[in-house]
Amino acid sequence: MLQGQPITLEYKMSPGEVLEYHTQVESEQSLKEEGQFEATIRSVLEMKMEQKVLDVTGGLAKIDVTIQEGKILREGETMELPAVGQTIQITMKRNGDIVKTSVDFPFSQPAFPDRVLKVNDKWTGDSQMDIPLMDENGQQAGTKSVTLTYHYTLAGFDRVAGYDVALIQVECPQTSIEVQPEVNQSIVASGKTFFAHREGRLIKSNVETRTRITAPGAEVSTHIKVAVDLVNTPAPTGSIPNVGGGDEHFIIGA
Repeated sequence: MLQGQPITLEYKMSPGEVLEYHTQVESEQSLKEEGQFEATIRSVLEMKMEQKVLDVTGGLAKIDVTIQEGKILREGETMELPAVGQTIQITMKRNGDIVKTSVDFPFSQPAFPDRVLKVNDKWTGDSQMDIPLMDENGQQAGTKSVTLTYHYTLAGFDRVAGYDVALIQVECPQTSIEVQPEVNQSIVASGKTFFAHREGRLIKSNVETRTRITAPGAEVSTHIKVAVDLVNTPAPTGSIPNVGGGDEHFIIGA
């Protein structure tokens, strides 16, 4: 892959094709209260998901995402993920914009830009996230929707798991939000995505997010690492140029 060659980022796969992804989420949460020592809770979630394209019509792909396996390790105990066996139905545009799902997600994923890109090109994408609100008794009392702006850079090209991939640098500058009166939350994120631009599929992604919630007499800090890897999918045997074309190629990334 020539470093100066322009590319288009879009999802594409033949209907009926299946991809499997392994996801690992490492979480560390620390709580500080006035006059008390710091408490830290660590957990690791591991999950295997299967994605199957059901149909592609009019520029929209219908995809089933099934959680095949999942477990949570917390404080030395292992629990099965309650959502194992659940299938989520997704309708998505070629650029990754999700237009319909069978469940409500607490976040949205930014879409790829609808233009040709070259190395060092940048773009931004807004992501909606729901933050839980608490009442005076500490119980959840609804949510507040906030918008985070992610900054992306096509940093170069690489070879991962047998695929030629575009390396995309991901940054979410620190964003401060007033969740409730006297309750503030800050969010910052960074990571890398490796996307097979010829085959139109996500190969690998690593993103770290740090949040900090401050309230009178208390502070909660969270550090989350999310790693997504394509598994059990043979790499292409040769390089096939991306020549565009019709709706027969299309899929979501994890």
